[in-house]
Amino acid sequence: MYGAAVAGFGLPTFAAAQSTGSIDAETDIIVSGTRTKPNINGIEIPETPKPKAVLTQEFIAHRVPGQSILDTINQIPGVNFTNSDPYGASGGQLRIRGFDGARVALTFDGIPLNDSGNYSIYSNQQLDPELIEQVNVNFGSTDVDSPTASASGGTVNYRSLTPTDKIGATVVYSHGTYDMNRVFGLFNTGTFTKFGTKAWLSASSETYDQYRGYGSLDKKQYNGKIYQPLGNHGDFISIAAHYNENRNSSYSNPTLANIRSVLGTAAVPSTGITPSTPYTLDPSKAQYDTLFNNTSSSVLYDASCSLPSANGATGTAQDDRSSCSNVASTAINPSNTGNVRVNSRFTLSNKLTLTFDGAYSFTRANGGGSAVLAESNAAATNAAGTAAATSVYSYQFQRLGAGIANSVDINGDGDTRDYVRVYAPSNTRTQRFTAIAGLRYEINPDNAVRLAYTWDRARHRQTGEMSLLDSTGQPYNVFSAFDGQGDYAVLDAAGNVLNKRNRLSYAILHQVSGEYRGSYFDEKLKVALGVRAPFFRRNLTNYCYTIPGSSSDAYCTSQTAAQVAANATTAIYGAPYANRVKTYSAVLPNIGLTYAIVPHLSAFASYAKGFSAPRTDNLYAFDDVKIKPTSEVKAEKTDTFDLGMRYTSSLIQAQVAGWYTYYDNRIISTTTTLEGGGTLTTDRNVGAVKSKGVDASIGISPTRHLSVYGFGSFIDARLQNNTVDPSTGVVTAATAGKFVVETPKWQYGGRVQANFEPVSIGAQVKHVGRRYATDINDVIAAGYTTVDLDARFSLAPVGLKETYFQLNVSNLFNERYFSNLSTGTNAASTTRYTFGSPRTVVGSVHFGF
Repeated sequence: MYGAAVAGFGLPTFAAAQSTGSIDAETDIIVSGTRTKPNINGIEIPETPKPKAVLTQEFIAHRVPGQSILDTINQIPGVNFTNSDPYGASGGQLRIRGFDGARVALTFDGIPLNDSGNYSIYSNQQLDPELIEQVNVNFGSTDVDSPTASASGGTVNYRSLTPTDKIGATVVYSHGTYDMNRVFGLFNTGTFTKFGTKAWLSASSETYDQYRGYGSLDKKQYNGKIYQPLGNHGDFISIAAHYNENRNSSYSNPTLANIRSVLGTAAVPSTGITPSTPYTLDPSKAQYDTLFNNTSSSVLYDASCSLPSANGATGTAQDDRSSCSNVASTAINPSNTGNVRVNSRFTLSNKLTLTFDGAYSFTRANGGGSAVLAESNAAATNAAGTAAATSVYSYQFQRLGAGIANSVDINGDGDTRDYVRVYAPSNTRTQRFTAIAGLRYEINPDNAVRLAYTWDRARHRQTGEMSLLDSTGQPYNVFSAFDGQGDYAVLDAAGNVLNKRNRLSYAILHQVSGEYRGSYFDEKLKVALGVRAPFFRRNLTNYCYTIPGSSSDAYCTSQTAAQVAANATTAIYGAPYANRVKTYSAVLPNIGLTYAIVPHLSAFASYAKGFSAPRTDNLYAFDDVKIKPTSEVKAEKTDTFDLGMRYTSSLIQAQVAGWYTYYDNRIISTTTTLEGGGTLTTDRNVGAVKSKGVDASIGISPTRHLSVYGFGSFIDARLQNNTVDPSTGVVTAATAGKFVVETPKWQYGGRVQANFEPVSIGAQVKHVGRRYATDINDVIAAGYTTVDLDARFSLAPVGLKETYFQLNVSNLFNERYFSNLSTGTNAASTTRYTFGSPRTVVGSVHFGF
C-alpha cells in the first residue's frame, strides 16, 4: 500500500516535512479530495494537521539570483525577515510569530543549521537558491524528530534538488546595482549507471560593493549531490556536500544618539521619551537621505586610517587609543562553512520502513573587531568599577607580563611605552555530527506508527587570538592567529598567544520520539499523535578565568593562580575549569487533527509543546563555583494551539488559522557593547509571554496566464511580568504588558504574476507594521511598504527552451525605512538601526542546455 501511495502522491507530498522520516510519514496524512497537490505559481498549502506553508523552486526562481532563502519566505504570513543588504550576503534577522531566529530551527535536508552555541541563524550562509527544491515553514512547532535545542518558535526547512534523469547544464550570469556580479553553474550528469545512479555539481561566485559605506562582499559556494535509487518502493540513498565562503565588510548602523547627532534634537528629542510618550523613528525623506548620506564616523565606518604604533620609534610613545577604532578594515565577518549529508530510505518489508539521515558540518568564522593593549602592565591596570574598566583592553591587567615581566614590546619598536591597537576577533570553530534514524510500521492501510532516535553532537571551540594590524589598520589574516599560528600573533612575556577568550564546549542532544498517524471515517479524519523527549547536555571547559557577567570575554593569562589572586581586580575572577556539565530535558507532546468537510475543504487543529534550552555561550558568564547566578536560568517552554481551515484545488489555495502561544520562562539577554566590538552578556528569565494572532493567505489562478496571491497576519505578543533584579527584587524594567520587540502587529502583502509567453511579469508587495525597538516600548521604528518587480523574456520561441533573460527590481519605489533592529531595554540603550536597502536593479541571463 505504501509504495502505491508514493506513486500516487509523488514527490510534491514531501514538501511539508524536513527529515526523511518525517517526509515518509507525511505521505499518509493527505486529506481525501486533494491528492494532486496543486500550487499557485510555486506557492503550496499542504494538507497537514499543523499550519505550514511551502514555496517551491517555481516561486524561488523569480527572486533575485543568489538571494538568501530566508528573504524569499517573506511572502508567508507571520514571517518577517529583514535583510541587511539587497543581495543577502550580509545576513539579516528573522521573526516568526514574534519569535526571533534563535528560537526558530533552521534545517537543510533535515540537518540543523542553527549555531550550536547561541542558536543564531546565519542567513548569508545558505544554499544557492537555484538548488533549493522547496522551502517550508512550520509555525510554532516542530516535527517529532527535529534535531534542535531551540525550536519554541517553529521551524524553517529547505531541501536540495534531486538530480535529473537527463544530462543537462545551467549557467546564470547576473549584474546589478553596486557593481554586483554573480556567476552560477549547475551540471546534471543524468543517469550514468545501469543502477540508475545520477548526480549534479554546482559552483557560484558573487561580489558586490556595500550599498552604503566602504567595503565589498565576496561569496563563493560549491555543491554536489549523488543519488542512488534502490528497488521499486521509493527507496534511495543520497550523499551531498556543501561549502560556502564569505568575506564580508560589515555595515555601520547608527544608534538613536548617532541619529540625533546628525538630525538634531528637533528631530530626535533627548528628553521626554517614555513608554507613555514613546518616540517613533520616522524621519522625512529629506531627513532620511541626510542621515543615509552622512559620512561622519558617528554613522559610518572610516574608509581608512593610519596606525601610529605601526611606525613606532624607539623612545617615543605611540598611542592608538583614538586611532583606527572605527575603521572598515576590522569591521568584517569572514566565514567558511560546509557539510556532508546523507539521506536514505529502506523498505524492510511491506509494512516496515527504515529511514536514516546523517551529516558532518563545520564552521570557521568571526565578527572582526579590535582592541587596544598597553605594553606596560602599569598602564594597563584600571581600578575596578571605573569607566575604563569596562573596555576590552582594561581586562588585560597583568596578562602581557605573564607574571615574569612588567611589560612587553608588542610593536617591536624597542620600547614598552606604547598603546597598541590589535586585531581581536572572536573566532569560532565548530565540528558537528548529526544522525536521525526512524522506523515506520504500517499496522494497516489506515494506521501507522513510527519511532525515531536523534543524536546531535557539536564540538564548539571559541578563541580570541590577538594579532598585529598593518599601518592602515588592516589585519594580516582575517582569522587572526588561529591556533596560535602566524607571524603576527601578539605574544605575552611567556611566549603564549594573547587571547580574549579560550574555551571548548560540547553541545550534545539525545532525543527519542514516537508518533501515531491514523485515518478514520473513510479517510475524512486524519489524526497525528506524537511525543518527543530531548535530553541536552552541555560540557563546558574554560581555559581562562571567568569575568563575572561576561559571556563574550575572559581573563586569559600565563600568570600563576597566586599571581592572579594577588591583584584586587583579577582576584574576583573564577578559576579555569574543565568538564563542567549542564543538563536540560523535557517531554514534549503534540497532537494534530485534519478533517475533510467536503472535497477540497478541510479543517485542522493542533497542539504542540515547545522547548528551548539556555544558550551555551551565556553559560560562560558564571562558573557555578566562585561566580554563581542569583537565579539559575531555566529552559523556555511553550504551549501552542492552532485552529484553522484550508481550501486547496488547482484554482484556489487558501488557508486561515487562529493561534495562541503561552511562552513560559522567556530568556532575555542584557548586552553591553564594549570598545572594539566586544560585549558583556548575561541571561535571565523574565516570566511569561502571551501571544495570539491570525494568519491568512489565498492564491487564485483563474487562467493559466494569471495568478494572484495575498496574505496577512495579526500578532499580539506581550510580556506578562516586569524585569526584576533577582538579588534585590527591585524592578529594573517595567516590561509587564509591553509588546515583544521587533515584532510587527500587522503584516500584509501579495503577488501578481502574468504569463504570456515568451514574456512573464510579476510584482509583489509587503507591508510591515511598526515595531518596538525597546523592551519598555518607549522607541518605535515606523512601518514600511516595499514593492519588488520581476520580468522574464524567454527564448523558447527560437528553440532555446531553458534560456531566458530576467530583470529584478527590489524596493521599486525606493522606500526609506529601517530594517534590522538590535533592540535594547530603553531609549538610552545602544539599540542600532540598519538602513533598508535602496532600489536595486539586477539583470540576469539564464542559459539552459
